[in-house]
Amino acid sequence: MRTQAEKAAVFRALHARPDAFIIPNPWEAGTARLLAALGFEALATTSLGLANMLGRSTVSRDEILENCQQITAATDLPVNVDLENCGADEPKAAAEAIRLAAQAGAVGGSIEDATGDPRKPIYDFTLAVERVQAAVAVARSLPIPFMLTARAENFVAGRTDLDDTIRRLQAFRGRRSRRALRTRPQGPRHHPHGGVVGRQAGQRGDDSCRPDAKRR
Repeated sequence: MRTQAEKAAVFRALHARPDAFIIPNPWEAGTARLLAALGFEALATTSLGLANMLGRSTVSRDEILENCQQITAATDLPVNVDLENCGADEPKAAAEAIRLAAQAGAVGGSIEDATGDPRKPIYDFTLAVERVQAAVAVARSLPIPFMLTARAENFVAGRTDLDDTIRRLQAFRGRRSRRALRTRPQGPRHHPHGGVVGRQAGQRGDDSCRPDAKRR
């Protein structure tokens, strides 16, 4: 069984190689083992899948972390954890989820700018950036190279504002330039990004890998 540090090194190497890789979503230990047996190289937890398994619409941060711990223990594959909004609005409280995810065995995790509140689905820009900055600080303090993903959820929440989405992505990655990304992030070798592939009609697995997505 790989150590967590070894899993982290494998996960980082997957993002550094020239081609994309597929990271599927187990919702418990059994599906994690099944996906590992099928030859996948890494796994990503799914809060939606966990909620569906439990017959609910939402799950708590503690439930997400417990599910993560079960999945990380099930195989020797690196695991990225879907932390939703990290269970808190305030930046430092949200960033604590990154430390807890690492303690649960994950080598990567996400923080998103979606609030989970349908009345106000997206955090204000400044707060969203402060949350990511706090998460980065925690990730950098960990004893392993934790792969942090900052998610801009405008389009998921029905806010089809491309300029604001680009502005957020630039701020999340620490860019001060206002130069638009438009069709794709610039400098993908240094700032890998991913695409989510679902079952929408006509969507193919390779669509999210154009031109430079690192994982899907």
